[in-house]
Amino acid sequence: MSSLLPGIQTRALECVAEKFVVDFARNSAVTREPWRSPQSKAFYQRLTGEFIGQSQLQKWALNEVLVDTPEVMLAMLGQLCQRVAKKHRAMVKVYESVTALAAASARITHDSTDIRQQLSQVQQQLAQRVGKLETQLQGNDLTHLGIVHCEQVFARWQAGNYVSFSPAGRCYIALQELYWGTFGDALRFGNSLQVTELIEQARGRAISQLADDVNASVRTRHYYYEWLMFPSTPEMMESKEALAWLGDDCDGDKHPVSFATTQTHQGVSLGMPRICSAMRLGSAMVDEIFN
Repeated sequence: MSSLLPGIQTRALECVAEKFVVDFARNSAVTREPWRSPQSKAFYQRLTGEFIGQSQLQKWALNEVLVDTPEVMLAMLGQLCQRVAKKHRAMVKVYESVTALAAASARITHDSTDIRQQLSQVQQQLAQRVGKLETQLQGNDLTHLGIVHCEQVFARWQAGNYVSFSPAGRCYIALQELYWGTFGDALRFGNSLQVTELIEQARGRAISQLADDVNASVRTRHYYYEWLMFPSTPEMMESKEALAWLGDDCDGDKHPVSFATTQTHQGVSLGMPRICSAMRLGSAMVDEIFN
């Protein structure tokens, strides 16, 4: 087991930084829907304080600049894109949010010309960044890199890096690491055979590790609450908030297993099997996230 504290484990997740920048961009735009829960919102706000408390962003905060003004939000987003987000998926999602904001700004007569010019500049910078990342990705053996990334993530799970989460939560965390990282890039740029190979590798590893975590075979069935139970630690509430935030986009009807796993403060979704094995749970979660 890892000796890292749960809080440190959560901050060390690569998907946290990628998703945070995407959420920051959404909160800068008009397309952001309300947070699903106070837990999701609380964890996002905590991350905002941590990421803003660095570099030029900290100077703006110290100078009491209003961080909710469009000019400052866009400047902060530019800083975060350069310093925090590294992967193609996050950059594309940020670009989409800025494009939506630019379209909305064009329809609002009281938006200044300076804001519109700033939006246009950020759009161009993001487009260049996305294009550069795509060029780099197309020049790599993405299937090999996706396989390596998958092995690395599940090795971290096996080593205890996700131990502060429930068994099902550990599976969700591992799959989110893949989704936001090199593995996810390989899925988006690979052909159908390559995508199938990668997804099946992740499915097999997820099922196997879930079974190991509860000391059972892959077909042994347990009541759902055994899969959703968090270990009792002083950091348990923060781990629950982090998982709720990571799964904030889950829909109870479309992603019943992921919803039940991440939104543990709400009622269990109807589609979540009440008795299930590692094989059923892991396979369903893989399908919900990657298909």
